[in-house]
Amino acid sequence: MFVRSDHRMTLLKFTLIIITFLCAMTVKYTLKAQEFSLGLKAGPLLSRSVIADKFDRKDFSQRNKPGFMAAGLIIFPLKNNYSFETEVGYSQRGRKILSNADTWTNVATYNYADASMLLRKSFQIRIIKNVPTQWFVNLGPNISYWIGGRGEIGSGSLQSYDIVFGPMPQEPPQPDFDKMYFTDVNRWLFGINIGAGLITPLRRSHRLLTELRFTSGHTFYGKPASASWRTLGFSDNLRANEKVLSLTVAYLFDIDLKESRKGKSTQDKDVHRKPIRKKH
Repeated sequence: MFVRSDHRMTLLKFTLIIITFLCAMTVKYTLKAQEFSLGLKAGPLLSRSVIADKFDRKDFSQRNKPGFMAAGLIIFPLKNNYSFETEVGYSQRGRKILSNADTWTNVATYNYADASMLLRKSFQIRIIKNVPTQWFVNLGPNISYWIGGRGEIGSGSLQSYDIVFGPMPQEPPQPDFDKMYFTDVNRWLFGINIGAGLITPLRRSHRLLTELRFTSGHTFYGKPASASWRTLGFSDNLRANEKVLSLTVAYLFDIDLKESRKGKSTQDKDVHRKPIRKKH
């Protein structure tokens, strides 16, 4: 079972690399470099961890964990109503796990630096008269770097802790019940984004983009015994990946360099134009 799962993970990572390469090649040869949109996006999300092996799942109950994300983005228009989007941002995701017959609760918040690339197809839709609205679908790879995190764990009253990437020391210099140690974890996490949404104009060169997105994580956090905490009865399993549902709103600024240069050129001509001498 472990061999089959590892083989599946290798195949998924290879698929993500291929998708990334195709997106890059598409942009290189077909994007209109004179036009693009810049924007900022933010919104809430729900994340849920899924333990890989079904025989281990019976020992844990998994719950949704609320969080949020924010990012900057750039969108390049392509041909035939396609566009390419790149995002770089930050998110708070995490896990809520119940163990020991649901008597123990572990609520963890993880901090990530995120990057994603999306190939988007847009379609015209009429919702309000004289408002040129578009709906779209998009698909692309997602990469997250695990910065760190914190959480609360216990039975009854909860103990706060910070995550430490490294082995748990045998003899700590002082009590370390406020630390949870993670070893053999994957801090680079890969996934696939699938989303749909609406783009509505606000005023000239300004648009609003609303998107509902599902991110399917394919990299495991770590191994079954990657998490250590200095308390008897502690149990966790990091051989799990995450599924994330987010709802975000982005404010877009459309930029046309060709039109900007044309306007500047016209102004320069007006400045350097010789005055007409009147005949007396």
